[in-house]
Amino acid sequence: MKKNMFMLVLISVLLVVLAGCGNSASNTNNASPNSSASSEPEATGESPATAEPVTIKVAHWSPEADITPILEAYEAQHPNVTLEYVELSDSGDSVAGMKKLDLLVASGEDLDVAFMPGATDYSQRAGLGLMTPLNDLIAKEGITLSDEYSIDPTIDGNIYALPDTLENYFVLLNKDKLDAAGLAVPTEWTWEEYLEYAKKLTSGSGPSKTYGTYFHTWAMYWELALINQAKNNNLVNEGTVNIDSPEIRQSLELRSKAEQDQIAVPYADTISQKLAYRSEYFTQHAAMIVTGNWMIGSAGGSEEFPATFTTAFAPMPSNASGQPSGVSIANGNYVGILDKTKHQQEAYDFIRWYSTEGEQMQNVYSAWKKQDVDKFIASVKETALSPDKIDADSLAFVIKNALPAPLSVPPTYQGELEEAFTKETELYILKQQDLETTIKNAQQGLQKIVDANK
Repeated sequence: MKKNMFMLVLISVLLVVLAGCGNSASNTNNASPNSSASSEPEATGESPATAEPVTIKVAHWSPEADITPILEAYEAQHPNVTLEYVELSDSGDSVAGMKKLDLLVASGEDLDVAFMPGATDYSQRAGLGLMTPLNDLIAKEGITLSDEYSIDPTIDGNIYALPDTLENYFVLLNKDKLDAAGLAVPTEWTWEEYLEYAKKLTSGSGPSKTYGTYFHTWAMYWELALINQAKNNNLVNEGTVNIDSPEIRQSLELRSKAEQDQIAVPYADTISQKLAYRSEYFTQHAAMIVTGNWMIGSAGGSEEFPATFTTAFAPMPSNASGQPSGVSIANGNYVGILDKTKHQQEAYDFIRWYSTEGEQMQNVYSAWKKQDVDKFIASVKETALSPDKIDADSLAFVIKNALPAPLSVPPTYQGELEEAFTKETELYILKQQDLETTIKNAQQGLQKIVDANK
């Protein structure tokens, strides 16, 4: 009966996937930048596997040319293992890649290892029974996962994947303007102090005005005092709507005060002119932005946005004095073992290596706690167009002192929640309704969505 139910679920997934194949979108806005660098990090202590030849099928959305050198490096260290790459997208599109993964699994393709681009994709496939629990393999290796990775991937007591890359949030600051204003690069601060910095960094008038900060249109910018919490940091937590809360109120009041004091790029301009965070920051229209680690490489400039000033890095502000700075929700890629694999141990050894040593070879921002941060930064600067424009000291501090929140998987209908929430908060920031009306309407609107998805 259980097997029949599982196949029914897979067939349902296949039908949904086929219906949505025409709507793929790339994941480039949330992808951490890749660059090439090699290193020789500490070994991860693999469990001994059979000496007999084994073929492991590895599914990922990265173009084959990008990932082949990493797979070849593993094969060189493990002569008995052949890694057969299954390219899920030839353009690096993770959304299309997940659709193809579901199609392959539903059609009975024998896959061993699969990468997933975020907590939602990971939890969905774990919930469908596609991934095998890793608890016994981890216990056999004798490691404590929290000592190895900065993200805890546990779902209902089981671990179905290992963290791969890490995505978390911090603040980019125009250090030239900080220096001109006599301001130090913050290492511990609150949102109130963030607004004080924004006020002191605002200068000029008219088209050439520099605003202290810029808030983009994404839903996270209406949740800044929520996403810096270690728990209960989603709009909906375990079915409970989290809008009528001190953190959401503080988030909205923060945005409102910045608008009223004219120290943030006006939201009306942001939506009417379709402004983008990269252009606002690199053209010095805004001196600070809250952003994620995918912007680390960009701080050294690009052909589209050359670096004409030094970028410094600061941790996420806290909500009040005494609370730790640097806390933020965390996400990233995950790598797990398919439930049907016949080579659990060999597959596990590979994903442990890939999520540790393999990540260092690619010089990506990793969830592995033993990543050599200084080597990572040095390699980022080596590939930057203007390496002298990256403030390495503040970047190292932010990375080494980051406090990623434990995994908090958002509902599968998170996009619908964010759209409804943003619709109400925009009315508030545009002065079309007051705070209490906004909180009430958003709470009720999101509750209807939750109820409809029960």
